[in-house]
Amino acid sequence: MTIPSAAAPDAATLDSKKLGLLGVMMPGLAQIAPAFNLFFTTGVMASLAGASVPLVFLISMVGMIATGLSLAQFSSLYPSAGSFITYISRSLGPRVATATGVIAIVGYIIAFGGIYIFVGSYIVGLLFPGVTDHGSVTALTIVTTFVYGAIVTVPVILGLQFGIRVTIVLYVIEVVVLVILSLAIIGQGGAQGLSSVPFTWPSGSDGQSIFLAFSLAVLAFGGFEASAPLAEETRNPRRNVPIAVVGAVVVSGIIYVLGSYAIVTAFGVDHMKQFASDGNPFATAAGRFLPLFVPIIAGVFLVSVTSSYVAANTQTSRVIFAGARGGLWPRGLSRISPRFETPWVAAIAFVVPSLIIGAISTAFTDPGTASGFLGTLGILGIVIMYIVANVALIVQYAKLRAAGVRKNPLLWVAVPIIGLVVLAIPVYGDLHPGQPAPYNLLPALAIGLVALGVIYALVLGAARPTVMANAPALLEGAEALEGDPVPPVA
Repeated sequence: MTIPSAAAPDAATLDSKKLGLLGVMMPGLAQIAPAFNLFFTTGVMASLAGASVPLVFLISMVGMIATGLSLAQFSSLYPSAGSFITYISRSLGPRVATATGVIAIVGYIIAFGGIYIFVGSYIVGLLFPGVTDHGSVTALTIVTTFVYGAIVTVPVILGLQFGIRVTIVLYVIEVVVLVILSLAIIGQGGAQGLSSVPFTWPSGSDGQSIFLAFSLAVLAFGGFEASAPLAEETRNPRRNVPIAVVGAVVVSGIIYVLGSYAIVTAFGVDHMKQFASDGNPFATAAGRFLPLFVPIIAGVFLVSVTSSYVAANTQTSRVIFAGARGGLWPRGLSRISPRFETPWVAAIAFVVPSLIIGAISTAFTDPGTASGFLGTLGILGIVIMYIVANVALIVQYAKLRAAGVRKNPLLWVAVPIIGLVVLAIPVYGDLHPGQPAPYNLLPALAIGLVALGVIYALVLGAARPTVMANAPALLEGAEALEGDPVPPVA
């Protein structure tokens, strides 16, 4: 992402500043935050699926690869900072793309608002264990949350390469600790020896609840698409971005299967109730099988979530920038830092609302409940984006075929259908009736989130019809247009 100037650098210089395959894959890997999800999700999944948590992750990985492949097909044709907004615009039109973009971005803001306040509360608990007054704890939590939000935004503003380096270092620490601990548990045979039970379908009540566990597992892959918005800052984006998108799902899936098998083995397949009730099962497992790692576990959580935030802020700021460049939201959000050549306004515009939502949530509930509720509501907006992107690929296949461009029907039709089937699981899991408060509000709030995107798109289309007409070409960007088999009218 560079600014035109009278003395623009040559192509070789610009290319050397761009990301390679590893660099563009890292945001997707980091945003998934495997340690965070394993630490705080596997216990709930065990209460629903028993010892079959690794099987749930394995099947979910296969299903999410389908959605990853859908985005990969799009990114191989239209590498753009607009990511899914660009893809949907080319297939279903800018109105649908605008509505989906608003839904997804607002979803990210809501979801991260809950996690921000949870992280702030976690840090306060570590640094100020002696403070027990509710008002003082709340004030400390809010201040800490805003300071932490600024810390994870700075790398995004200072430069893409700097942000990616920070992400790589943090992610490597996270994965190394997870893998070493997992192998130590498996190598020692766990509590009851190694077993194939974690890879078998549960029976009885577990079999009825396993679909809710699938919902959590699918959501654990959220953020794998973080590589796509970096296409304009990547070398050979038509090759590297698709590999990065799918690779993030595969690598994360392997970590999830390994880590969940290790933690189930650590407690033993006959002790899942004990596992499900443990507030920090990985710390418990480390105490039994690798005591040296017990004090490290708390730090790994912060490393994981920080890496995820830097990656999320990096990718979402690019999506906001591209939408503003296309005129879909205020043009001021497309401003680039003259010094660092980064979309700094878009980055701040994404982080600040999340922090405010997180702070407001402390007036209604505790950080743990806020994280769960806001995260569940927000992730629905992201899942809607995944669903629309899968539908858009099928529609685009028909459009390309009509224009004489042949594509593989297995990848462009069959695979997105599989993706749609898998994504229906978390939608049902989050919106099914009979949930306890405040989760019983999710159906109405989800409808409101969709209505917000639709109304915004309708108003923008009526007020600025020329924006809608020009948006596809502006979203795609000059570099993507050069290789587009059926370029839009500029």
